[in-house]
Order: sequence, then C-alpha cells, then structure tokens
Amino acid sequence: MSASRFDEVLPLLKKKADGTQLGICAMGPIGSGDEIVWMRVWVWQQDGDNVPASSGNAGDHVPGAHALEPAEKPPFVAPKEEKWMVQTALEKDSPKFNHEKPALVQAIALVKNGGDSDIVQWSQAVGLREPHHHDGGDEPGRAHDDR
Repeated sequence: MSASRFDEVLPLLKKKADGTQLGICAMGPIGSGDEIVWMRVWVWQQDGDNVPASSGNAGDHVPGAHALEPAEKPPFVAPKEEKWMVQTALEKDSPKFNHEKPALVQAIALVKNGGDSDIVQWSQAVGLREPHHHDGGDEPGRAHDDR
C-alpha cells in the first residue's frame, strides 16, 4: 500500500483572506486499488524552544482555509484520485510552523483494498513550503499544491 507515505514537502495552510498561517496541508499518494475510508493526521516540529503542532481529520475543513473540493474528502479511491489530502489546524496556543525547518508527520487511516480492510499507521519527516497560488485567482482547493 503506497497510502502509507506523505509527499516529501508539504505546504503551509494559510487563511485565504490575509495569509495567516492556519496549519499544514498534509498530502500523499493513494496506492493502487486502495480506498482510504478515513484518516487522522498530526504534524509537529522542533524549532528551538518552539514546538508547533497541528492535527486534522480527512474531510474536515479548517475555518478560513480554502473550501474542500469533493476530491479532497474521503473516501479517497485510486485510480479516481491520485492523492489524498488532509487540512490540519494549529493546536491551541501553538506557535507557527517555520517553513525552513523539517517537520514530522504521522497518520492513521482505515484502508480497504481487494475486500481487505486494515488500519494503517505511518510517520515520516517532511519539508515544509509556502503555498503556491496558481494563475486563475481564487479557485477553491488546489490553490496551494502542484497536483
């Protein structure tokens, strides 16, 4: 199952109105024949004395972030979708993430494949980056990634 990995670099999740950091947008590939039924993601970073942290559930919209498109809500099914995506929100009193430092990401998901269902857990170190904004303005969703 290649559902058990993240993209190597994840975008910061920012408020559309003013660019305030809200958390991280976690993404990764969907394995061949996989159906991700639900997923929970945690992100944290050690930045000196600061330890930013965020979390989120697949399909839950983080207030202020871009609206979720249907393809950004579970179930995530290959080959219909190539990637899964989870918006994460900064935890209460969390400092902001530093996009110049790596972060650790962890996920737990219910994945179905060929009639089998498994709980899959994985973690990975990732880089962080500023979100990309494509020409075309305020297109919902895809404003922050290269999918």
